Amino acid sequence: GYGSDTTRTLWVTGGDERNGPTEEFRHLFGVLLAAQVAATRAVRPGVAAEAIDLYRKAIEAIPLPDYAASLGDVYAKIGRAEEARKQYALVEYIGRLNALNKVLYNRELALFYADHDTKLGEALDLARRELEVRRDVYTHDVLAWALYKNGQAAEDARLFFHAGMIHRAAGERARARELLQRALTLNPRFHVLQAEIAERTLREIGPP
Repeated sequence: GYGSDTTRTLWVTGGDERNGPTEEFRHLFGVLLAAQVAATRAVRPGVAAEAIDLYRKAIEAIPLPDYAASLGDVYAKIGRAEEARKQYALVEYIGRLNALNKVLYNRELALFYADHDTKLGEALDLARRELEVRRDVYTHDVLAWALYKNGQAAEDARLFFHAGMIHRAAGERARARELLQRALTLNPRFHVLQAEIAERTLREIGPP
């Protein structure tokens, strides 16, 4: 969900170097986790109300686009379209406001647009710009999703390699073989170390 990326960031940065996350951030972290759990079961009225309350608390503490998007999704899930629309508008407002303050949420906005099939061209542009700053697996994931939503193939061998290794770990050998072969077909030398790992893993999986 939206909260996962921001929750990880809060846990890492929500304190000082010696003592780790502060008590305030520990509390917010707990609120976010509870909200995410409740949101997955929001078809039940009582649970939906709990998720709404928790996400509101998170937004009051730190108004980030992730939280507004997640709250909007809960509203959408239980059929409260107008409240969902307001939260989705808030996502863009927070993104624009923070852009003016030089605090960028390109990745979060790109994911929001792609997930909700809106402003897909802008989603792709934001994801590509974010990749220039944060070249981690989460940005690659958002870029791949934005490419897919724009009808373009994600032709990055590293993405297929990562996905193949994850499927291998999950015991899904056929899917892992397919993805690793795709990575090596796209670029047999996509990484100085990982290309060899892909080849070795394919040999270990064996033929179909």
